[in-house]
Amino acid sequence: MSGQRYLIIANKTGQLGNRLVVYAHMLGAARERGWTVLNPSFGEYADHFTGTRGRLATQDAEPLVNPPRLGEVEREHFYRLNRAGYKLARTLHHLPIGGIGWARAREVLHYDLEELLDRADARGWRWLFTQNYHFRQHAWCARHAGHIRRVFTPVEPHRSAGEAAVARARTRGDVVIGVHIRHGDYRQHLGGRFFYELPVYAGLMRQLAAALAPRRAVFLVCSNATNGPEDFAGLAIAPGPGHMVADLHALSRCDHIFGPPSSFSAWAAFHGQVPYRMIEDPAQPISPRDFLIPASPDPKY
Repeated sequence: MSGQRYLIIANKTGQLGNRLVVYAHMLGAARERGWTVLNPSFGEYADHFTGTRGRLATQDAEPLVNPPRLGEVEREHFYRLNRAGYKLARTLHHLPIGGIGWARAREVLHYDLEELLDRADARGWRWLFTQNYHFRQHAWCARHAGHIRRVFTPVEPHRSAGEAAVARARTRGDVVIGVHIRHGDYRQHLGGRFFYELPVYAGLMRQLAAALAPRRAVFLVCSNATNGPEDFAGLAIAPGPGHMVADLHALSRCDHIFGPPSSFSAWAAFHGQVPYRMIEDPAQPISPRDFLIPASPDPKY
């Protein structure tokens, strides 16, 4: 099919990790089927990554030379236009004219992007507006993972800050394990199902440290929880950089990562190709054998 076709992410799906996961699956689908991703909803995070800095439409992974600076007001303007387009498309996609499509993922069920783009091709859609978090196509995302990782390379100083944090951790041990402690909104998220108190994380860390002996384990902790050395007595602890993007990059440079089901740690494992263990039941024993490298970002929930 000739001419440009746009796959549009029309709403803000949570925070950074969620938006990266949706964006990645959309990019995999777009490259597989010859679309361009248009994503004004990524506005407040776009300047933190080389492939999205100064862009609203994403196809090329190479960073722009002297990228244009899109200010907060401009990005909000584009986002409001995007939302208006989505609402208009919700009506127009029923009509056999205009080439405008619309799709909304349900709250808990994953929407297969292959099925969606098959429908778009059959109906001749050229502007396809999508809403919500659960759009996925794992095979396509895995196939185009190298491109996706290049698009979402953190810019400086986040990249250096993340790598420096891991380098400092390596001076204290033989194996660096990234630990994502998610508190904050997890007290309410899914009824608090994946909110674990600090002693739970410390217990899992001690299990891993024992399993890895005689190699010395050091734990790089990235968290939105208030914690200190006294919470992890007897363990070698190193702090993350403290900025969300630098923390994400630091986790992606560890030897292993574990945390509760979260798009944040799932993304770090995918981007860095790091063995990952998602803790769905903290009562289950944890072992280095349980960690797997994800082929695509898959937070599951």
